[in-house]
Formats: sequence, structure tokens, C-alpha cells
Amino acid sequence: MEFTYKEYEKLIGVLKKSGYTICGYENYLLYEKPVILRHDVDMSIEKAFEMALIEYGMGVKSTYYVLISSDFYNVYSKYNIERLRKMQLMGHTIGLHFDEERWEDNVLKAIEKEVDILEKMLEKEVVSVSMHRPSDITLKSNYEIKAGRVINSYSKTFFEEFKYVSDSRRNWREDIFKIIESGQYNRLHILTHPMWYAQNEKGAKETLSEFCKNKVYECYDILDANIRDLSQILQKEELER
Repeated sequence: MEFTYKEYEKLIGVLKKSGYTICGYENYLLYEKPVILRHDVDMSIEKAFEMALIEYGMGVKSTYYVLISSDFYNVYSKYNIERLRKMQLMGHTIGLHFDEERWEDNVLKAIEKEVDILEKMLEKEVVSVSMHRPSDITLKSNYEIKAGRVINSYSKTFFEEFKYVSDSRRNWREDIFKIIESGQYNRLHILTHPMWYAQNEKGAKETLSEFCKNKVYECYDILDANIRDLSQILQKEELER
């Protein structure tokens, strides 16, 4: 599968044609052939927003997990909050992407603390949590978050009772289309990372290179908003040298 928006649209089309119902972690039991579409927003809320628009145009609602302590984006910026709230208005669910490397104390306590923070920011209850690069201990812990009110997407249910497929590190380890069309699995759990998708197919090196360059320009725009007459000191074009 290519990492293009057109190919992702094809993926959704094949899911529907194969009789799957795209749903959430909280309501999959209502459907005979549920598929949970999950997106881990590791590096860019803007890329997540682009994918959310595509899904919205196809009548699809999915789950997007955001980090509240990312080095790549500020989830609290006015721009990003607006993006996330627009995604919610499209019908998408915003969940917590928890990075245990940020904490040294009790992991469950830390998860619940971040859930509280995200709920206050979005002014809406967090339904579920996904783990960012989870340790073996976390994977095996099967945490009950908020006494079971908040769903752990890494709980045994979603890995033992579902066929789980992921594009981690820009690599589908199994042929996703063959899995869908095989008729072998009644429940699918599909993870994608919006960062890797674009209008045209690009390799990992090109994608990451563009990401880094765009971060430089983004930094310039922030400086421009905070430093009067920045262009007299530094021209944006000079960053390309």
C-alpha cells in the first residue's frame, strides 16, 4: 500500500465493500464486523487534520490520539486547539497518546493525570488512551484507567479479540488489503500514523526531510509574530541557504 491520501481512501472503500463498520472503542459491540481506525499523532496535528478531512468527506469517524507533552507540537497553541475542536465537530474522537518516558512515578497515576489535563483543554471527556512506544511492562499491565471509564486501547481485548495491523515506521508488516478481503477476521484494529501520508508517494527520507524543513519555516513564522520587523534582521528566504 502506498502512503498517499488516494490509497488511504481506497483502504476505507475496501473496508466498506467488505462489510466492515467503522466504529470506536466504546461502541464496537454494536456491530457484527467492526473495524476501529486509530491514528497516533506523533509529530503533526496539521497532518492529522488533513486525514480527518478526508475521512469526514467519506462519512467516516475515527479516533485520533494526541500527545500533551510532545517536542514536535504544542497541543495547547490556539491554532492546534482550533484544529482539534474542528476534528471533534466532524465527529472524530480525540484521545490521549500517553508517553511513559515523560514520567518517573506511577504510570497509571500519570495516565490519569494527563487524561484530566486533556479533558480540561478540550472541554470534553476523554474516551480512550493509546500508549506511545510502550514498554513491555505497560503492554502487559492491562491498566484500568479511571476505574474503567477510560478505555485502554492496548488492553487485551483489542489485541486478542481483534486482528491488529499497523503502519508503524512507515511499514505495513502485513498486506492490509489481503487481510481485509480475506474474510478471515470479523474484528479489525487498524493503526496509522498521519505523518507518513501525502498527496504523492514519498519515501521515509523525503518525508522526514520535508518535515524538518517545514519546522524551520514554522519557527520563522512564530518569530515573525513576536519580533517586530524581523525581516530587517533575517529574511525567510535566507533559511533556504
